[in-house]
Amino acid sequence: MTAYRQLTPAEYPALNGLWHRCFGDTEQEITAFWRAVGDQVRVFAAWDGGRAVSMLCALSAGLVDEAGDLLPAAYLYAVCTAPERRNQGLAAKLTAYAEAALRRQGVAVTALVPANADLFRFYEKLGYETVFYHKEYTIPPKAGSVKLTKIDADAYRSLREMQLYGSFLSYDAPLLHLQEVMSGGTGLYRAETDSLVCCAAVQKEGAILHIKELLPDCPEAASALAAALHCQSAVVRTEGSGTPFGMAKALSGVCLPKTAYLGLAFD
Repeated sequence: MTAYRQLTPAEYPALNGLWHRCFGDTEQEITAFWRAVGDQVRVFAAWDGGRAVSMLCALSAGLVDEAGDLLPAAYLYAVCTAPERRNQGLAAKLTAYAEAALRRQGVAVTALVPANADLFRFYEKLGYETVFYHKEYTIPPKAGSVKLTKIDADAYRSLREMQLYGSFLSYDAPLLHLQEVMSGGTGLYRAETDSLVCCAAVQKEGAILHIKELLPDCPEAASALAAALHCQSAVVRTEGSGTPFGMAKALSGVCLPKTAYLGLAFD
């Protein structure tokens, strides 16, 4: 019989095998995730036969609504089911269980980023709406007069919050530190041009620089980062309405924004 419950931190390593099977991350990478998120995560799992068969992480966040109010939110992350147990409704039941628990704990909104179009349709059936959009483009490297400074998670958070207007998902410094960890040392940057001060979360993969977030949009800064980090090109995510990116669900009586910004997905 399948049982659904919220785990204690001491139980998180019991999910490492399922995580590895579903996402391919190494034991070291998974352990680094648990260490980085600390008390910023709540973890839920479905158990059967003494082992985890489905899991999800709820990362602490806040949704700044269109009035500028901060709503308690949770970003659902690493949602997965063991390959041999898929198509049995486990993920849907676990998501519903987690939502009920999060609602009792004061969370007003859950957010997530589906990995493909089929998952957008899957989460629509669970009551999620597409509200998070962004713009994405690729740009070649070009050294210029942009001043680049590597910064820590606290400084990045301050700069990020100053750059965002309207509705967006807000993260505290511990989760921005998670982005540092996941970048493999590439990290978080402040980029200054003659007219703009930007923040950029970057991750180098081979000869490609993935700029997971650039605020505000500044192609000059993106090109300078690619040049400084010796990359052939940069793939940039920034604010925009062109590409559906994430979904949200109201757990209480709040109204979801029609369009909002999520940005960092820790992917």
